[in-house]
Amino acid sequence: MTTDPRMTGPRVGLILPSLNTTTEPDFIRQAPSDVGFFATRVFMQVSTPDDLRAMNAQLDNACKLIASTTPDVVVYACTSGTFLDGNSALAEMTSKIEALTSCPVVTTSAALLDALAALSVSRLAIAAPYPEDVTAAESSFFESNGYEVVSSRALLRSGNEIRKISAAEIERLVIDADSSDADAIVVSCTDLRAFELVTHLEKVVGKPVLTSNQATLWAVLKQLKRPCTSNSAGSLFELTQG
Repeated sequence: MTTDPRMTGPRVGLILPSLNTTTEPDFIRQAPSDVGFFATRVFMQVSTPDDLRAMNAQLDNACKLIASTTPDVVVYACTSGTFLDGNSALAEMTSKIEALTSCPVVTTSAALLDALAALSVSRLAIAAPYPEDVTAAESSFFESNGYEVVSSRALLRSGNEIRKISAAEIERLVIDADSSDADAIVVSCTDLRAFELVTHLEKVVGKPVLTSNQATLWAVLKQLKRPCTSNSAGSLFELTQG
């Protein structure tokens, strides 16, 4: 008789935008086989500031639902929803999730900041799928945290259009966003299928590439004190897990 190791290993509670179909496959593919991922969702239709704020307003109920799985860590896996209104809003959101779930919390935007620091990045380029106003908010977020955004490109997509973006389009976006002044490239959005391309993208541009799901999973595994032995997770995962 065999037992699925995820039934007895660490439990990760995911809070996802309702239209996200990328984060769970990314995490399951790259995480140790005994780490279990259990998700609830907050409703989202389009990638506008108003819709993102309406999504964030649903977090209380999502926290109650995910807390019932008694997770070891809770993850709000949305990039734009966590950077949109800046550092104070992110800190308030994180504190609320912690209080409602009684768990350590990882948010995607905070994970990206930690990943940039771990890689000693000071200047970055942004490759995003979002509309212009959301991409501008992302640049402001990183700049407010001491990073110089030397280049930014966006595909101006929204909602469930994002997960349909092809590998070729993602590669072209990253190449267009790259700058000789950038230490690394941030490829944003947890519903963009960039994590599975990260090692290829790093070879193409010759520098670290951070994706939303990559940085988020890295932060989760750090919290769980678990290594990632994958050879396809990018230069971030080549750092010693703390």
